[in-house]
Amino acid sequence: MTNDDHGRSWPDLLARAFAVLRGAVLLLYALLLVVAPENVMPGSSGHPARLLALMLVSRTALFGLAFVVLAIRGKRAALGWVLFADAALQLFDTGMALATAKGALASLPLAIGALDFWAGRVLLRSARRS
Repeated sequence: MTNDDHGRSWPDLLARAFAVLRGAVLLLYALLLVVAPENVMPGSSGHPARLLALMLVSRTALFGLAFVVLAIRGKRAALGWVLFADAALQLFDTGMALATAKGALASLPLAIGALDFWAGRVLLRSARRS
């Protein structure tokens, strides 16, 4: 197998597609936080919600852009580490949901974190081979 073949294996392509999708979702969420924070975060007044949204948008947009750019550019090792970072954040979100007795909310970040971890492992393994 050549180096090009490693970058085009189905697990590698699937992991990169997941990263693009994850990045697009984060960017959309960031946009929604700016445009309509009251709808994204119900129960808070407009002014505090907008301030919180602007704080979250910068980080969320940067994270989303990192996913998309690294996946498109084929930077497998860097993308793998970004996915591991997101998996750690998803684990934190899962823990917070469980700690606040909102167990039903824990399933989504747990699933996203598991996919992040899988995709990160695939990409790092693929990067080592090439």
